[in-house]
Amino acid sequence: MLYSLENLTRKHGDRTVLHIDKLDIEPEQIYTLIGPNGAGKTSLLQILAFLDQPSSGRMHFLDKEVSFDQKQLYALRRQVVLLDQTPIMFTGSVRQNVEFGLQVRKVARTERRQRIEEALELVGMERFADYDAQGLSGGETKRVALARALVLQPEVLLCDEPTANVDNENQEIILKIIDKINQEHKASVIFSTHYLAQGQRLAHQTLLLQNGELADVASENIYRVTVVERREDTLVCQLTGQLFLTLPHHILPDAVQTAKLQIDPNGVILNPKTTNPAEGNLLSGHITDLAQDSGRIRVVINVGVRLVLVLPMTQYRQEKPGIGEKMQIFIPHSSMYCRRINLTR
Repeated sequence: MLYSLENLTRKHGDRTVLHIDKLDIEPEQIYTLIGPNGAGKTSLLQILAFLDQPSSGRMHFLDKEVSFDQKQLYALRRQVVLLDQTPIMFTGSVRQNVEFGLQVRKVARTERRQRIEEALELVGMERFADYDAQGLSGGETKRVALARALVLQPEVLLCDEPTANVDNENQEIILKIIDKINQEHKASVIFSTHYLAQGQRLAHQTLLLQNGELADVASENIYRVTVVERREDTLVCQLTGQLFLTLPHHILPDAVQTAKLQIDPNGVILNPKTTNPAEGNLLSGHITDLAQDSGRIRVVINVGVRLVLVLPMTQYRQEKPGIGEKMQIFIPHSSMYCRRINLTR
């Protein structure tokens, strides 16, 4: 087992930010860690990266108990790298930023050069090698930070919101890199995200944190769909006799006609002010159920199928949706995830 956690807690003063009864993480897998802000995702990643230690409980790494003494931590931190949510570029070029960790580890110059070239090529930033690292865009910064982590050849890569505040093109690039290093380099990857659909697109397993505790991942908004038309940039899929949705073209290979579609309830927008048909689906339906769940409102709406969306309490108080009311919803393409039927990864 890669990690095993038992009765693990992390407290800040009187406040418990993590309470994990039991968690086993297998090697050479991709895990996605989802949950709202303040759920404890960053705190858990910090502990898994050996940059923080629990207040109580036991933790094993590669079947050996972690004692958190400095000598042991020094060795463990060479096996695990954490990519921060908001990485900072050092003064100097992109190449110098990627080289920094190798210099600290006293890797020979010839090997450093080769590993830097490979890492920059992997993230598609090789032509930026001599650019000023502090002049990069947000997406470019995230990719260089990823190269800076990968050049160390870690056994475990931890990523805290790697696609947050990044444009769609760089999001796609980052997700493909994560998949590639797992598939080709057998690296174990754990990355946090707000988006269930984005996480499940890559992950072998999904972990849901709520209020610092592990919870069951919701299995709602799962539908069988059939591809009825392939356009240049989108697919047209049929859910029921009268309900059709457009999906991003890349979401299913050309040969696949039938799949399971999951829609992230956190990504569905109620009463959108503006919509772009190229970016999602605008539907109308009647509200059939409302329920409070962990400080948010769970809305069930019939749009031809039963669909669940989640509203922050502030939005619910502003919108004041009621059972029986007819509402519009917008389902962004980014909140959709497809899995081929009868095909396991």
